[in-house]
Amino acid sequence: MVRIDEIQDPNAEHHKSAYLIILKGPKAGKNLKIEKEELTLGRSMDADVLLDNEGVSRRHARILKEGDTYWLEDLGSTNGVFVNGEKLDRTKLFDGDRIQIGTNVLFKFTFQDELEEQYQRQLYEQATKDALTGIHNKKYFVDHLKKEFAYAFRHHEPLSLILFDIDFFKKVNDTYGHLAGDYVLKELAGTVKEALRQEDLFARYGGEEFAVVLKNTDKNHALLIAERLRAMIESQSFHFDGNDMDVTISLGASTLFERNFATPVLLVQEADNFLYEAKTGGRNRVMPRHHNN
Repeated sequence: MVRIDEIQDPNAEHHKSAYLIILKGPKAGKNLKIEKEELTLGRSMDADVLLDNEGVSRRHARILKEGDTYWLEDLGSTNGVFVNGEKLDRTKLFDGDRIQIGTNVLFKFTFQDELEEQYQRQLYEQATKDALTGIHNKKYFVDHLKKEFAYAFRHHEPLSLILFDIDFFKKVNDTYGHLAGDYVLKELAGTVKEALRQEDLFARYGGEEFAVVLKNTDKNHALLIAERLRAMIESQSFHFDGNDMDVTISLGASTLFERNFATPVLLVQEADNFLYEAKTGGRNRVMPRHHNN
């Protein structure tokens, strides 16, 4: 829950800024502050707000600030711009307006002060982050993977997925207690997060299982990354309450390449199958084996 003591004095006066809150689509709940005189929305990589959705045109719409007034303009999109359900080419925006871009992306235009923005940000963090480890949760992972899979599939780019879990994690909890188990989860998550690129997604998939989504990464590079993560955890020192714990992980990887998987679910199933092979094959290993192994 949002902590009251983390919120600023509600009696203080705050300047209000314009925001877009994503109501529907990838990253629903995210708060986007409008800080430019002209903000473009579309599927193009150079759009200010990138909307990777098939129903969105490359340069779909823009928001213009003129003095204290904000205007929304359709930039000749295929599927149109709707404000409160009405299709419009250009309109003045008012606090609370609902903006539909294409077929599946919905925003709320609103004015917020720092207090309201902080509250909205905390709600989004709670909805998308794992409370224990601070990394993304399963729901965010599923939504993110769908978006990245659709983009990679459409553009014929490789996309790799690594699933891994902690070997004999139940034994850690049974031997050293659940606080020690929580410590291992947090320390491991911090180590892995630091080892990944900023554009990679790292999420807690459930319990002691984790997922890594690697954009524009082929099979060989994904296996090299998986092996690097395995070796890092094996060599890391886990020390809690006077006890030294040996921790290892088993990993399975799969790669979308030239549309070899029809859906993200199949990509996950492949990685999960290889994770199972790694565990039944002795643990503390990566499957499939790298061709140099």
